[in-house]
Amino acid sequence: MNDKSFISSYGLFSTLVVTILGVNVFSYPSELARVLGTEGWVAVIISGIIAILFVYALSSMIKNNGYKHIYEIFVNSFGKIFGRIISIFFALYSIYFVALGLRIFTEEVKAYLLEKTPTEFIFVVTILVGTYIVRGEIENLIKLNEISFWIMFIPVFFIFIFAIYKVDFGNLLPIFNEPIENYFKGITVGMNRYVGFEILLLVLPFVRKKDNILKITIKGIIFVIGFYIITFILAIGVFGVEQTKILLWPTVTMVKSIDIPGSFVERWEGIMMSIWILFYFTTFTNHYYFASDMIRKVMDFRDVKLSSTILIPFIYLIALYPNNVSEIYTLSRTVTPIFFIANVVIIIIAFLISSAKGGGKV
Repeated sequence: MNDKSFISSYGLFSTLVVTILGVNVFSYPSELARVLGTEGWVAVIISGIIAILFVYALSSMIKNNGYKHIYEIFVNSFGKIFGRIISIFFALYSIYFVALGLRIFTEEVKAYLLEKTPTEFIFVVTILVGTYIVRGEIENLIKLNEISFWIMFIPVFFIFIFAIYKVDFGNLLPIFNEPIENYFKGITVGMNRYVGFEILLLVLPFVRKKDNILKITIKGIIFVIGFYIITFILAIGVFGVEQTKILLWPTVTMVKSIDIPGSFVERWEGIMMSIWILFYFTTFTNHYYFASDMIRKVMDFRDVKLSSTILIPFIYLIALYPNNVSEIYTLSRTVTPIFFIANVVIIIIAFLISSAKGGGKV
């Protein structure tokens, strides 16, 4: 077992939440509305329950292996060759995910904050700042997550309170009126929004109170479920189903529509976007560190400084690949689920193998 246990229960909770919740929250209500209409919240709940089951399997797998590094668990479960291949696959998936997220983040920033700033410049600045944080090792990353959590969610919930006054809850009716196949589609869309719980593979060995791991991680998933439901209900309540379907980022548009008489704030969406920089940045740095750490173990580097530098051009080129926002979301709908399902299957197989072996040594 790793003796360097420095992550508190709050550090575990905040890391899980800020890694899962990223800029894709902006588009989530629109995607759900197109599939399930007013009943998107049902898909959020069901997919959240499934995510909890995955988290249980993941945490049990790590516990069965004595809280070793995930690379060692993969090697122990699949052998050295396949263990290395799987580790590289997980690293590539994280890089692919943050690169697409970087492109979405950049498009949103250009639309609402920095309209004339070149896309490539935003890429370079974001990647370099992220690299600087990642090179500070995992202790600093956890501290960033702990601080960012309050900076991110207190102002957002404050803004959401004002948005409630524009909500027509009649827009949420009728319910349980969709064909059964739409619920399955909604759950598929919903599961893609829980990408990020894999960060537990990295942080669980460093958690101080390991007996509380499952309880804290479940609380984290429940928080994410609640946040998704709130954003969906507010978007549908403000715009209705049909308008929400055609909006690219309904959450931002909703915030932009807030008008408080006598308010000293003229552009709420600017404030929202400023806060949402952290929403992407925490997701970016956590996945970036995870990928760098996996490459470090595979290549037997001393630390993540070299591996994080090697990954820079891959992030940049993948983010630059889509020609427009439509292509980004096409990739998210087609390629991302394949990566995600493959990760889940690997984790479940590793869980079953480790359960049968009772741990074992590399």
